Amino acid sequence: MAALAVLALSGAGAARAAGADGDGGDGPSLSWSAFGTAGYAVSDRAWRYQRFVDDGGTFKRDTVLGAQVDLQLTPQWSATLQPRLAPATRNDTRWDLTAAWAFAAWRPNNDWLLRVGKLRVPFMLRSAQLDVGQTYDEARVPTEVYSLLPASDFTGAHLSRNWSRGGGELALDLYHGDSPLVNRNRVWLREPSLGAAPAVMFSDLEITVTGAVLSWNTPDLSARAGVHHTRVRNADGSGLLVRPRWVDLGGGAGYWQTRGAGLERVSNSNNVALTLGAEAQLGGGWRLAAEWLRIIPRELEMGMSSTSAYLTAYRSWSALTAYATVAAIHPGSGPLKWVQQLETTTVPGSVQDASALNASMRARADIVPLFRQRSLALGASYALSPTSKLKAEWLHTHAQGSQFMDVPAGQGLLQPRRVNVLSVSYSFAF
Repeated sequence: MAALAVLALSGAGAARAAGADGDGGDGPSLSWSAFGTAGYAVSDRAWRYQRFVDDGGTFKRDTVLGAQVDLQLTPQWSATLQPRLAPATRNDTRWDLTAAWAFAAWRPNNDWLLRVGKLRVPFMLRSAQLDVGQTYDEARVPTEVYSLLPASDFTGAHLSRNWSRGGGELALDLYHGDSPLVNRNRVWLREPSLGAAPAVMFSDLEITVTGAVLSWNTPDLSARAGVHHTRVRNADGSGLLVRPRWVDLGGGAGYWQTRGAGLERVSNSNNVALTLGAEAQLGGGWRLAAEWLRIIPRELEMGMSSTSAYLTAYRSWSALTAYATVAAIHPGSGPLKWVQQLETTTVPGSVQDASALNASMRARADIVPLFRQRSLALGASYALSPTSKLKAEWLHTHAQGSQFMDVPAGQGLLQPRRVNVLSVSYSFAF
């Protein structure tokens, strides 16, 4: 895969040279750019946090390599391809080379832009440049907001309209498309079945995304607000569980049935996501950024339901920028209630198959998308040049139920946990 990435970069460079030899008029031209981050992270816990980070250290959490090739056919028509090498979304041990962006664009004038193909969902302030670490100062964007987004990329259409207003620009983005997350929905199972060792499960999901985003940009302020709708379904066509069913075994005993016949299921789960964010220059080297995300499930009582936000303060001295971030996620009542029910209900050992029934409830609790945590990050970046940065960060996270943590077998999901993560990275873009 690394060799393929090198070939993609060298091919893009050749394309740029070919374009540069053109006549420089309105004819076709090619240009290219490249970006990447080499990042190392280590924690003080043996279990993994944010999929890869433990006390053994890892380069997988933040490392990425990519390139972008832009073909300008006419002043109105263009095309973009962005190959990207990063840890696989469907396997914890592999790396994948994928096309993060692959779209054609039509710009009839400076106010309108239509793009069709594979694109990035314009959810948050840094959505478009998530992979280009050189464009922001944090070692990584706050997990409490950006890792909860229903989808990052989609294949469809994206229409933008801009208006110049005084010293700023107002923009409206409308988009619609599909985001097939086949084998990308990762769940850590403490006990997949009776007596089995902890394991990772990747479920096959498909998501349709539709949304509208309004942005305001001036030299000192960027603000964005959006309303997004997602429709989630299993790729194999099987239904999604609305809620477990209580089975009374008599004598005061019972259990929550989570699989098999007799359960209420729906073919699609509809969700609404509301986003709000702003970044402001305050003068004197100070800057503030804050974003808020609310996810509301419509049908599933155990579906993703959360409110999350972060606030980051920056202080810059020439090439050095220090920052502090506070972030938090609060779950909705649905997932929290069901995890509590599934974790605390126990079938007495005198009941036939009691161990298997208890294991089934714990496994379903692992699948519920529960996120309840808060974090503090202190870090700094140093611009080695206009196109490269060194970064370092200390992160402290406290949680009482978080799917970002691979909980060891035999431990409760709602048990309080703390983790400290040290990260260093080098990012470039040219």
